[in-house]
Amino acid sequence: MITVGALVLLLCFSGSAVHATEPFPLSWPARLKIPRGEIVELKIYGEGLSSVEARWAEQNLLFYALAPGLFAAIIGVDLEAKPGVSKITITATNDAGRQRRAETIVQTLSKAFRQESFTVASSFDQLSPEALELIRSERADFALAFSTPAAERFWEAPFIRPVPQESSSSFGYRRIINGKPRAPHTGADLRAPIGTEVLAANHGRVVLTGDYFFAGKSVVLDHGGGLYTMYFHLSELKVDAGAMVRRGDVLALSGMSGRVTGPHLHWAARLGTARVDPMELIQKISFGQSQQPESAIGN
Repeated sequence: MITVGALVLLLCFSGSAVHATEPFPLSWPARLKIPRGEIVELKIYGEGLSSVEARWAEQNLLFYALAPGLFAAIIGVDLEAKPGVSKITITATNDAGRQRRAETIVQTLSKAFRQESFTVASSFDQLSPEALELIRSERADFALAFSTPAAERFWEAPFIRPVPQESSSSFGYRRIINGKPRAPHTGADLRAPIGTEVLAANHGRVVLTGDYFFAGKSVVLDHGGGLYTMYFHLSELKVDAGAMVRRGDVLALSGMSGRVTGPHLHWAARLGTARVDPMELIQKISFGQSQQPESAIGN
C-alpha cells in the first residue's frame, strides 16, 4: 500500500507509466537530456527502497540517499562528447530483498562554447622537446590520480566556491591559434589576488599535489564515486597528498604559477571520465529532504 506521502512524491513527476506486474512500485526518469559539460542528478524513488545500482557508459554509478526511499546519483557528460543516445541500466532493491530493473535513456545534447581566433608568431606557439616530454610525464601523474577513485562518497551537499571572486573565463572556451583549434578550457577561472585562501569545495582526499608546466602548483581532491575537483596556479600549498579534508578547509593560497598571464584560480571538475563545469556542482546537486524529484518517470 502506497502512503499519502509517497503518492504526493509520485505526483511530482510527469509522464508516468504503470507496471502492475512488477515486484514493487518504482519511479525513475524515463529520459534525461544533458548538454555537453553539464551534470544531472538521476533520482530513483520507491517506498521501502533500500539500495540502487546502475551502470552507464561502462561505469558504475554511485547512488546516495536523499530521503527515505529516494536515491540519487550524479552523471555528467564530457564537454567534447558527441550528441547521441545511450542507456542507463538500473537495479533497485527494496527492504524485502525484492529487485526491480529499469532503464533510463540519456540524450547528450550539443552545446556551443565561446571561441576566439588569433594569429601569433610561430616561435611563440612552439614548445621545446624538453617541455613536451615534461608535459607527457605530468599527464601520467594526473592519469594515475584519476585511475583509482574512492568507491565511497566523501562529499555532502552543498558544494561551495573555493574563492569568493567571480569567474573571469568561461568553461569550454576554445582558442584557435594560427588556424589550429586548441584544447578547450576545462575549468572555471576565478579571479583571485595572489595569496587568497583557496578552500576545498567539499570533503575529500588529496590525491595529487605538485608543480606542473601548465597548471603550476596544483591540488586534486577525490570526493568519491569518481568525482574530482582540481585547483591550479597556486602560490603555496597547505595540504599533502593522502590528507583528508573537509569542505571549507584551506588547501592553498592562490597565485599565478604555471603557464598563465595573471593571478587567478583555475577550478575544474571531473566525473568519471567526463570533464564538467565545476559550477554545476553548486547549482544542481540536491541536499537534505527539501528538494523533491522533478523529472519525468516510469513507475
